[in-house]
Amino acid sequence: MRVVAMLLVLSSYVSLLYARPADARPEHIRPGISYYSDDFAVVGLVHDLAAEKNYEEVYQFYSYYEAIYDAQERVVVFKEYKRAELIRTEEYSYRSSGDLLERRTLRPGVPAEITPGPAPAGD
Repeated sequence: MRVVAMLLVLSSYVSLLYARPADARPEHIRPGISYYSDDFAVVGLVHDLAAEKNYEEVYQFYSYYEAIYDAQERVVVFKEYKRAELIRTEEYSYRSSGDLLERRTLRPGVPAEITPGPAPAGD
């Protein structure tokens, strides 16, 4: 009986040790596929999803977010929705070094806003 109890405790510990944090991005990213969440995180100028959820789950929320990644698992498109209406789209361009080149923010009826990324190291 003690051995079983110890195995259960050990199993729980291992699960906690390898669990993804609540704010983690999608576990498996495929380039060009849309991923959804009801929360996001900001890293520098780039918005990224928090815990991934399926579209049916997030559609019921007042606000939800969509992200599309490239082959290097970088966000290339981030969209914000409120009541299923697109509020904002952000498109990200990257240098060959992987650093952010620029963020282009699009809102319905408003001219695009372009924000340059940080200058590359050594400039």
